[in-house]
Amino acid sequence: MYHGWVSNIYDYVFFASLIANWGYKVILPELPYHGERGRLNYFDTLVLQQYFWIVVLQGVKEAEEIVSELSLTDENIGIVGHSTGGFIAASVFSRVSRVQSAIVINGSCAWIKCEELFREMDGRNSMSSNERILLEEYDPAHHLDFNGNRALLLLHGKEDTTIPIESQRYFMNAMMPYHISSDYLQLVEYSKVNHQITLGMLEKSKAWLYKHLGN
Repeated sequence: MYHGWVSNIYDYVFFASLIANWGYKVILPELPYHGERGRLNYFDTLVLQQYFWIVVLQGVKEAEEIVSELSLTDENIGIVGHSTGGFIAASVFSRVSRVQSAIVINGSCAWIKCEELFREMDGRNSMSSNERILLEEYDPAHHLDFNGNRALLLLHGKEDTTIPIESQRYFMNAMMPYHISSDYLQLVEYSKVNHQITLGMLEKSKAWLYKHLGN
C-alpha cells in the first residue's frame, strides 16, 4: 500500500489497519523524500515539478523489488495506492504480472496524459522528447495486460483539483477497444469529492479485494 505526496506511512496506518482487519497482510512502504527518508518543501510548485516523477519512478522500482520478494511466499498479491501512491500502484500492476489486483485512488493510469494536464494547469511548456520517452517506459496505459483475470479498480473524486479525473477517463476510453469486462476493470467516480479517500471508496475497495484476492 502506497501513500501520497506530503503524507507519510504514519498518516496511512489507519487505512492499512482496516485492510489488515479484512484478512490481509499489509506492507506500507515509505516513499522517497518522505517521512524518515527525507523531506521536501512539498507545497512549493517548483519542487513538486522537479521531484514528483523522481519519487514515482523510484517508488515503482522499489515496489517491483518488494513484489519479487513477496512472490517467494505469497500467491495472491494486490497493490493499493492513493494520489502519488496511485501512480505507483498503476505502473506496478501494468509491469508485474504477479500482482493480481490493484486499486488506484485519486491517481492516474495515463501518465503522459496526466503530465500534459499538469502542464496545462501550470502554464508550462510541452514535454521534451526525452521526458516523454521516460514516462512512456513506465506509463500504465502503454503496458497494461489483463491476462489471467487480473483486475484493476480506479476510484476518483469528480471534483479532484490535485490529480485531474480527466486522465482516468482518458485511460478508460483507451481501454475500450480491448472490451475488458467491468468485473476486471472499473472506474468509479464520486460526486462532490475532491482529493480525498471516502467511506464509499473503502467499501468498494474491500469488496474488490475480496472478489479478486479472496477473503
